[in-house]
Amino acid sequence: MARVEDLRVRQLDEKLGDLKPLRNRRPPPSGWAKAIREALGISVRQMAKRTGLSRTSITSAEKGEAKGTVQLATLEGLADALDCELVYALVPRGSLAETIRQQAYRKASGMLGRVDDSMRLERQGVERDGLARQIEELAGELLQNRGRDFWDV
Repeated sequence: MARVEDLRVRQLDEKLGDLKPLRNRRPPPSGWAKAIREALGISVRQMAKRTGLSRTSITSAEKGEAKGTVQLATLEGLADALDCELVYALVPRGSLAETIRQQAYRKASGMLGRVDDSMRLERQGVERDGLARQIEELAGELLQNRGRDFWDV
């Protein structure tokens, strides 16, 4: 099962890799819809007619986009009226594989850290390099056998 999941992660990482340059591209302060509408020379009245929305709705939607509160369906309607495609994606900061690896280490550290703390109280704790080795081993096991509780930490 982990092999199928690993394949899915690799395939998605590959597809999402093309989008990474877009992570740092920020929309104009007024939002894309308003910036494109104004660049095309389309008035709010004309935009309202093209979308079938009221002028107030157009203004509200453009302000909502700028604030990050616009609904995707509304934004898609604005894009269509501007002869644009709405492109929506979640672009990982790193890679999905790296996110999974970091979670395995977080989970292993949490699990072993609690045990180590109680062992130290009883003066039975392991040295820090031994703990690091144990975390590494447990993280490897967690990566191989990601259970339902893998993301619980």
